[in-house]
Amino acid sequence: MKFSFETLTALTPEEIWVNYATVNNWFKWEDDLIAINLEGDFKQGVSGEMTLQGMPPLAFELVEVTENKSFCDETKIPDLGSLYLNHELIKTEQGTLVRHSVSCVSLDGVDNQEHLGFLTQVFEDVPQSIFALIKASTTK
Repeated sequence: MKFSFETLTALTPEEIWVNYATVNNWFKWEDDLIAINLEGDFKQGVSGEMTLQGMPPLAFELVEVTENKSFCDETKIPDLGSLYLNHELIKTEQGTLVRHSVSCVSLDGVDNQEHLGFLTQVFEDVPQSIFALIKASTTK
């Protein structure tokens, strides 16, 4: 099960990427972020922990990182499955398409109403976070 949101900006992928690769910059575009740390460089296989408003600390792993193009992090949710947040920067003739996707892969591989409710709640802030990311990327 997957939700995604995308919008076009005149910014280059490089102008946006710095706000992905420097996790302290996530505070600029994630309104509900309370704390975040990464146990190494921003690259595949590195783990971290984030705390979102109203939630306990959540461990995550960068499962894919392609500089100036995309990254995906995985958070394992007990008794539910894995939550994947994918962030893509797609260069086009008109500018850069910024796409964020949230997907859930259940432990048993079967989607249900509980998964939909959880995914809907997680996705709720995604469109706003993309607009905040673009704004943060235009101000140095």
